[in-house]
Amino acid sequence: MLRWSIASVCMGGALEEKFAAAAKAGFRAVEIFENDLTFFRGKARDARLMAADLGLEIVALQPLRDFEAMPDPLRAKNFDRAARKLDLMHELGARLLCLCSNVSPDAIDDRERAARDLAELADLARQHGMRIGYEALAWGRWVKDWTAAWDIVRAVDRDNLGIVLDSFHICVRGNPIEPIAALPAEKIALVQVADAPALIMDPLSLSRHYRCYPGQGDYPIVDYLDAVTRSGYRGPLSLEIFNDQFRGASAAAIAIDGMRSLRAAGEALAAKRAARGDPPLADLPPLPPPPVVERAEFIEFAAGDAAASELTALLEGLGFRRAGRHRSKDVDLYSQGGINFIVNREREGFAHSFSLLHGPSVCAIALGVDSVDKALERASAFECQSYAGKIGPGEATVPAVAGVEGSLIYFIGAGDPAWRDDFALAEPLGPEGGLRKVDHLSNVVRRGEFLSWSLFYGAVLGLKPQPQVEIADPHGAFFSRLLRSPNGELRIALNVGEGGATGVSRFLDAFGGAGFQQIALSSDDIFVAVEAAKASGVAFLPIPDNYYDDLATRFDIAPDLLARMRALGMLYDRVKDGEFFHIYTRTFQDRFFFEIVERRNYDLFGAANTPVRLAAQASLTDADERAEIEFE
Repeated sequence: MLRWSIASVCMGGALEEKFAAAAKAGFRAVEIFENDLTFFRGKARDARLMAADLGLEIVALQPLRDFEAMPDPLRAKNFDRAARKLDLMHELGARLLCLCSNVSPDAIDDRERAARDLAELADLARQHGMRIGYEALAWGRWVKDWTAAWDIVRAVDRDNLGIVLDSFHICVRGNPIEPIAALPAEKIALVQVADAPALIMDPLSLSRHYRCYPGQGDYPIVDYLDAVTRSGYRGPLSLEIFNDQFRGASAAAIAIDGMRSLRAAGEALAAKRAARGDPPLADLPPLPPPPVVERAEFIEFAAGDAAASELTALLEGLGFRRAGRHRSKDVDLYSQGGINFIVNREREGFAHSFSLLHGPSVCAIALGVDSVDKALERASAFECQSYAGKIGPGEATVPAVAGVEGSLIYFIGAGDPAWRDDFALAEPLGPEGGLRKVDHLSNVVRRGEFLSWSLFYGAVLGLKPQPQVEIADPHGAFFSRLLRSPNGELRIALNVGEGGATGVSRFLDAFGGAGFQQIALSSDDIFVAVEAAKASGVAFLPIPDNYYDDLATRFDIAPDLLARMRALGMLYDRVKDGEFFHIYTRTFQDRFFFEIVERRNYDLFGAANTPVRLAAQASLTDADERAEIEFE
């Protein structure tokens, strides 16, 4: 049967921590990387007993390196080394030894000699009741592709010698995936699973530092698993990830992410098989379907009195009007079009605690979903932390799960107005403003959280990830990945800095962690909306005149339109017949800012203008810092 497995190398910490984390996350099988045994305080038999007590099967020991096609006397030493590993496996209770293709400069380019060595090793392993798995490393000296490894395994023709398939080595070299389905299942010794971003980098460096879980990268993992299972293979599917951030994070969190990734990949595999008319795999139990995210229902800000007054002045300047006052709490609702902002001034409770930690900030978002029950079942299946706050008499219960940095994600059912009933109408709204809905949001996260939250948004909420991109900043660079709901109504960009003084790094410092930095709002007529906001005193980000001179050389823009954009500080992009107008407010107390956008047959995000925005924000920050120095 198929079994979810995880290699000890995926997690940081001691072997005891890794085993406990794997078991708690729901794994029932593990691969042991030999370094973990080297650093283990006990004996190999102690590791075997510890695994058994936790309900874990040790499916493999790895790796045996630089073994095949070596000249004498290195060949003889290699067989001595292999014999010791086989003895170790007896104590460990493992029955599979994983052998990587040779990377030594001493290796001989002789497939027949390699086959003879593997045949002799398989015969030695048979005496111990063991199996050998042969894996092609993408940077192998002479064997780099799984097809070459398979040719050698097939030539050896030993029933206890099989091929180890690793999605990373296969995908990084662009090896064919479909022929895997034709392999004899009994000749597949082990299947390892690893994703990676589509970075242009040598395979060894990419492997050692940037591997990630399925769904966190850009490789066709589901196609790979589909081919593997069509071969008839029903053994362990084992995560094998080398990643600096994984090893530096909590083993428990990394193990949970690993299980989430495999469950999501299994779900996608089941859907692929069903679409083809294949019978379901009994080893892949169905998961509750992801909710259909229909909209961002509201965004909640936590702020003390002084910051709240400043924030509400900004909101009113943007055309929002107070739509309601909470019946029992110091909380106000501001609305415009389909946008709802909640400003929470409470002096106790969740929002107050959040503002004490992070200052004025977005503490929660509420998502309108087709079914709250479905959303909660999905979250529970992926081990999400639920939240239930203090509810006053007659108040609506709005269920939530933990989001970035302990913020909340509320779920509100389709057409359910109950949360609005907590607010008493404060005053007539007056004329409708010029903003229509939440266009997109951005999270800034720490480097070690980037992949976890990408996985969370994809697996739990059903958002579809776009390829990771690198963005230039005047003070460095940062990475970004957009995730969007299938209907496009929820779009969240995850931004991560690499230190220094980049815009995202400054946010992390000011905020004291990860959080929402950007709230983009759409308009049907951005010029009218922005001119009204400027007349109300809203300060927008100043854009250098040079930007507009450059625009005039890149696009055919009417002079009067260009002059109007210049006067407002409006940014512009065009792709084919699509146009994008957008503008940014100044950053609110070094934490978040608003963007106003107008899309005209345009579905991107004006990425070409991001460096301009970042330079303008950095310039303001530098000017503020100079002013503080002069004042002191």
